[in-house]
Amino acid sequence: MTNERTTEGGAGGLIIVVTGDDDRFASARRRAMSIAGSSSDVLILYDWDAPTLFGDPLPTWWSGEGSEDLFSRRLDQTRLRAAGRATIANQVAEAEAAGLNAFGWLPSDHGPKALAAYAREQRASTIVVPSALEEVQGLDVLLNGTDQPAQSLDNATRARVIVADEEGGKDRRP
Repeated sequence: MTNERTTEGGAGGLIIVVTGDDDRFASARRRAMSIAGSSSDVLILYDWDAPTLFGDPLPTWWSGEGSEDLFSRRLDQTRLRAAGRATIANQVAEAEAAGLNAFGWLPSDHGPKALAAYAREQRASTIVVPSALEEVQGLDVLLNGTDQPAQSLDNATRARVIVADEEGGKDRRP
C-alpha cells in the first residue's frame, strides 16, 4: 500500500530512493527502478550513508578553487566517483544500464528532514524507502532525530512515500 498524495510541485516525473554504501537497501533500489522504468521518471539514488560527523561529503568552498562548481544537486557517475563514492556511482551505472535516467545525491545532513527538504527542492513525486527505516534504535535515533524515519518523511513531504519490504513483499505506507 502506498500513500497516494500528489507531488509537491505537481510536476511529478522524479523518484528518489534511499540507498547506502552497501547492498542492505537493494530491495528499495529494485522497487524504485521498477517504478521509474514503467513511468520513464528520473531516478535519484539518495545516499543515506553520506552524511558524517566529520565533514561534508562534497567539496566545500575552501577545498579547491572552483571545485564547488563541479557538483550540482544531481550527481552523475563521474561526479560521484570524484567525490569518492564509487559504490553509489556503480548503483547509478546499474540503473542506467537498465535504461533509466539516473543520478545520485550525497546529502550533508542526516535523517528524514534532510531527505524531505531535498525531495521538495527536486519536486519528487515518489520517495522509496527501505523497510529498515520504519523504526530505528540506538545511535540511529540520535542521528535521524526520530525513531520512525519513514513516518517522519511521510509527514514532512507531499510526495508519495513507499516503504519497500526487504523480502520483495508488498509496498506499504509508513
